Amino acid sequence: MMKTKKNQYPSYNQHQLKVVCDKLCEKIEELLDVLGLQDIKTNGKMLVGNCPIHDGDNKTAFNLYPEGDYYRGNWKCRTHNCDKIFKGSIIGFVRGVLSNKKYNWTQEGDQTVSFEETIKFIEKFLGNNTKDINISNIEIDKKRFLSLIKNINNAEQKKPKTKISRKNVQKSLIYPCEYFKNRGFSETILNKYDIGLCHNPKKEMYNRAVVPIYDQEYKYMVGCSGRSIFDKCEQCKAYHSTEDGCPTDDKKWQYSKWRHNYGFLTQHHLYNIWFAKKFIIEYGSVILVESPGNVWKLEEAGIHNSVAIFGSTLSDRQKILLDGSGAMTIITIMDNDEAGKKAAKNIHDKCKNTYNIKNIEISASDIGDMSIEEINQQIKAIL
Repeated sequence: MMKTKKNQYPSYNQHQLKVVCDKLCEKIEELLDVLGLQDIKTNGKMLVGNCPIHDGDNKTAFNLYPEGDYYRGNWKCRTHNCDKIFKGSIIGFVRGVLSNKKYNWTQEGDQTVSFEETIKFIEKFLGNNTKDINISNIEIDKKRFLSLIKNINNAEQKKPKTKISRKNVQKSLIYPCEYFKNRGFSETILNKYDIGLCHNPKKEMYNRAVVPIYDQEYKYMVGCSGRSIFDKCEQCKAYHSTEDGCPTDDKKWQYSKWRHNYGFLTQHHLYNIWFAKKFIIEYGSVILVESPGNVWKLEEAGIHNSVAIFGSTLSDRQKILLDGSGAMTIITIMDNDEAGKKAAKNIHDKCKNTYNIKNIEISASDIGDMSIEEINQQIKAIL
């Protein structure tokens, strides 16, 4: 098997494949249509939907960037890390989708289509042979330069254009947040993190329990996430009021379980870094968890050096933030599922050369479901 892979890849020039990726991005809507992925919708500069590779049901877990985040056409599966298996390029995305459609691929170890078969599909879609695509050295250098400039510009554009102070955030939400109180979180901890209900129908977070994300100085909101206050509809699988009818297919993404505000990129931030940074320096360690709710429960238990990575993938930019935090040890406490186990391993592999890495496994599905007594026994005792 390994020998086959080694024989396939060198026959395709990497610069040619880069052009192929660009051409696929230029025809992204047509590509999604050919692949039968009408449920993936545009949200700002990225495409969002449930992951079509492992047949996920989280309508915001799959993100694809036609114009580039790190590079043009990169994508992420933020629940099962399918991009780690099929590679994060748009060619890898096509291969993953084809594997799901042909072999019902849903997890690592299932049969996949070959790289060569993927290229043949792409050639047919684009109407030309990838090996016949020529690109001059001048054009290569130009593309590299433009890519570098785009990355610099993207970094600037991703800074909040309108600075929203914490005071203005508090004015826009209703407190206390009944949804998360009913989930077992204390009013004190929810108020500390400014968790409130958006009840303004003109706002994109309407009828959501809003989680503001602040900058490291704790002065301005850099983004926010919102959890629908409604349960999943058994008929349409969206999260909406039972008093309203089910949304049409093209509107379902607006009724996802979780939703980030327009243009906010979670992979560029660490939740709670504004409170945790002084404790990270004091202890020399940082605790990585998946979601804000896990941070809140640790805070309630008196553990103050945790940050959330918004899912099961530690991005390069998040690692840069960790590198500047003063931590020497990383402690991972991921959710108790297969995605969480993979996340812990991936973080270990990514950070093992620069950090001491420890992993703590828990008995509950996640920290947010644990009692303070359980946290004391399973986490605090080890810390």
